[in-house]
This record gives sequence, structure tokens and C-alpha cells, in this order.
Amino acid sequence: MNKISIIAPASAAPLKNLNQGLDWLNQNDLEFDLPKNLLKPKLFFASSVETQVDHIKQALKSEAEYLWCLRGGYGSARLIPFLEKMKKPKNKKTLMGFSDITALHLFFNQVWKWPTLHSRVLSQMDPQNPHEDNKQYQNFFAGKLKSVEYKGLIPFNAAAKKNSEISATLTGGNLRILETSIGTSWELKADNKILFIEDVGERGYSIHRMLTHLAQAKIINSKVKAIILGTFTEGLEKDGTDRTQEALKAFALESNIPFYTGLPCGHGPINYILPFGTKAVLNTGVRAKLKVEV
Repeated sequence: MNKISIIAPASAAPLKNLNQGLDWLNQNDLEFDLPKNLLKPKLFFASSVETQVDHIKQALKSEAEYLWCLRGGYGSARLIPFLEKMKKPKNKKTLMGFSDITALHLFFNQVWKWPTLHSRVLSQMDPQNPHEDNKQYQNFFAGKLKSVEYKGLIPFNAAAKKNSEISATLTGGNLRILETSIGTSWELKADNKILFIEDVGERGYSIHRMLTHLAQAKIINSKVKAIILGTFTEGLEKDGTDRTQEALKAFALESNIPFYTGLPCGHGPINYILPFGTKAVLNTGVRAKLKVEV
């Protein structure tokens, strides 16, 4: 069964984008639940916190296998105190989304021990203008995608150039949200895992500051198996230059953790599926590649 429950745990999306997403689901013959009042914007959010929580509860009780988030933006973290009061559902669901949805990924992965999928949000799916990664999403829902493999990762420091094989699960997501998790009940736990990081709209100094904060908070530490960087976009300086990669590399060069860049996931034009909480194998070295079970 590939039934999908649509949820909007963060910001609202334009009705046009919701309809595009629904068209994509229909075009691919996918069954879905669309809750009432999904878009009833309040302040920065798609709807009131009570409505958002109610939609998640409905989705968790439904027969749907997937919980596909409509959009990121802002707001997912405020739902976690409500989820913490719930008894863990008996039937596992697979959360899909990225960006602000990182907060829910951490909760589902670390508290409920459920695998999730870092993926496009539904509002980005457009059957009239499909992205390069569209075929992968079609194959996934058709049951043809058992694993994902990404080659051509670029080593960013000396530790990453050493040849070895790392077996671990992936965790992570949006850097700003990972930093936000510090001190919370859903704080990022990256020990003995491969950490994935991406972001949008952050200038170089801001990226370096967030990474430094994670390191000084001992979230990024010697127990992290490796760090893989996705796309970092829209981080131009006031003079129009982009110093994001410079900042990332500067941090990586001071670290003994293997750092890689080049994973086509995040806020760029391509956002391939990246499973969190399943078996992953990273072959390190100058020809690094990552393979993850879906």
C-alpha cells in the first residue's frame, strides 16, 4: 500500500502549489488523505497548532504508510511537545520532507525509532515541470527503489581522503534546525552516525558560527563517523559573493572527522531522497560514495 497522508506541520504553501502536488499524486495513481483546513494560515503557520497536531494524530491513526509534509518554512518544532504526550503509535509511518521538517525527523528517528525520508515536500512536485529527480520519486512509490547510491562525493579534509568503509545510519538535515535542537528533548544525537547537513539563505559566517556552536556543544564530536554536506544555497554576501563553501571547508580543515561535499540533496534544483535511520555504507577516499537502504 502506498497511501499518503498529507500534513502541513510548518508554514503554509500557496494553494497553487498544493494543487500541483495533488496533480502529481493523481498522475502517479497514488491514494492520499487531504485533511480539512490544511491551509488556514495563522501567523507564520499553515494553521493553528491545535489543527496541525490534530492532522498529525489523524495521519498516525490512518491506514496511510507515508506522512508527506506539504512545505517546510517554520513551525515544526512547536508540535513536538504535543507528540511527546502521545503514546507511540503501533503502526510505523514514514515521514517525508526536509528543511524545517528536520525537527520532526529528529523526533521520529530518535524518540520513536522510526526511519524517515529526507525528501522534497509535496508542494514542490509539479507534473507540468518535473525536476531532474522526478523519476526517482516515481520509482520509490512504485516500489522499485530499494536503496539509493550517490557517487562523486568530494573530500573536504585529510581524514576524508583515507580509504575505508563506514557502516552507520544517517541523521541530520537543515543546519539551522540542527542548531535549534541544542538543549531540547529532541536534541540531535550524531554519535556513531553519519551526519548530513544542508541549508538555505545563510551566509558563510553564519554557517561557520552554527557549526562552531554544534562543536562547542559537543554535538559534533570525535564519535561522529562522517559529515556529508548537501547543497547550501541563497547565501550571498552583500557584495554578491558566495562564501558558503569557503566557510564549510574552513571548518572541515580544522576537524578530524571525514568531511565530504557534493550530495545532491537540499534546497538546490535537485533534491534526491535520503533515508535517515536505515543502514548506510560510506566508502571513503577520493572516490567516495554513499549507499543507503530505503
